[in-house]
Amino acid sequence: MIIIGIDPGYERCGFAVLEKTKNEPKLLTFGVIKTKAQDNFIFRQSEIADDFQSLLDKYNPEVLAIEDLFFVQNVTTGLKVAQVRGVLTHLAHQSGCTVLEPKPTEIKKFFTGNGKADKTAMKQMAKTTFKLKESPKLDDTADAMAIAYWASFEKLF
Repeated sequence: MIIIGIDPGYERCGFAVLEKTKNEPKLLTFGVIKTKAQDNFIFRQSEIADDFQSLLDKYNPEVLAIEDLFFVQNVTTGLKVAQVRGVLTHLAHQSGCTVLEPKPTEIKKFFTGNGKADKTAMKQMAKTTFKLKESPKLDDTADAMAIAYWASFEKLF
């Protein structure tokens, strides 16, 4: 079974693709979909959608786990992230994915044991869990790995 984890954003959208087997989940790829700040939002949203669709086409996942929104101080930013989430969940649903939407604290507690884990702890746990040579450089990728890892242990399967 293939799972995509997404840490949604419109400047950087973290992703991780895992294969769930009888053993530990295997990390197939991870990274970020980046957009340029000078581009208008609609173009950025479209670029994210196209790149995400490429991931769907390449890996044919059964599950999308995408972080639920948490309260943000900047309403404009929160609305734009919500729009990106909507596009990604729509594309995943159209592709036949089951969509899971865990809360950030739920992911952090599952992945590190601390629901308030900081970015450094998340990166270190990603390095340890997936036996990487070094921690991911961006917290977006570490968060996406944690989200996908969480989904691989959900009782839906």
